[in-house]
Amino acid sequence: MPAVPYVSAAAFRAHPTYLDTQGLNVDSTNPDAQTAELTNLLLAASDWADSELDQPLGAHLHTQTERIFVGSDQLLKLHADHGPVLQVVSFGYGYAPTALTVLTTPTVWVEQDTNIVVSLATAGTVAWSGSLQFGSPGVGGDLFTQAVYVAGHTATVLADSAEAGDTTLSVADPTGIMPGGRYRIWDPGLEETVTVDPAWIPPAPSTLPDTTVVSLLQPLRNAHAEDHDFSGVPADLRRAVVLHTMSQLMRPGTKDEDEYPDNASSSTRTEDSRPTGMGLLKEARRTLANYARVR
Repeated sequence: MPAVPYVSAAAFRAHPTYLDTQGLNVDSTNPDAQTAELTNLLLAASDWADSELDQPLGAHLHTQTERIFVGSDQLLKLHADHGPVLQVVSFGYGYAPTALTVLTTPTVWVEQDTNIVVSLATAGTVAWSGSLQFGSPGVGGDLFTQAVYVAGHTATVLADSAEAGDTTLSVADPTGIMPGGRYRIWDPGLEETVTVDPAWIPPAPSTLPDTTVVSLLQPLRNAHAEDHDFSGVPADLRRAVVLHTMSQLMRPGTKDEDEYPDNASSSTRTEDSRPTGMGLLKEARRTLANYARVR
């Protein structure tokens, strides 16, 4: 499950859903409790999107092991299980899985965001660690490989407030943020797209990321409070998460037998001409299908 939802509660409420989100926690009148419950629903919708895509939508560190045939061109070609590939952290190869030559700063070519190509001719300058052959690896056989890479779309939140004119931002998770990359701050009424300074050096990717200060190419136009989305997730994927959350808010009480009856009595639902709320889920699935993983 993602650490934070791909769409924040504030961004969801700014979306024209026409749904009441102030009565989600029936045991509390505290607005913070309602926001917390809405966040839980958005987190569940984000986890659902991950399941539909069969991989995390948000940027993450992934390790993939596979045997690859070495062609006459001395190229190792790995089709990444997760995508889009944003950064290859390391690449190991060898005749035995326990004795790999590991390139910690590999020179790779990434095709169509998912195909990682490594040239053994270039890698040959690295000492060969394979115990089953002298010298560099040859052609016409299989090699054991292990690729560690960052894949997905940046999906984090501001870790601290920022003022108009600032040239830095603090984010909760820097995974996937690339120098020169463009990202959207989804702060309702104050949205803006920012470009990361090409000279900014990102921290080493980690499964336990830390709060990080990101340098911007241009100053912020607006002031922003913490916890607003800092995102590289395509807008239509964010909308899929919104649609799934809407469908859950429109569901009637569990005493009703029908899954999404058109006479739903849920207090969050206003008049809706659609026969059932399942149409929202179908629309969300259609959107996600365009980004589904291809093996």
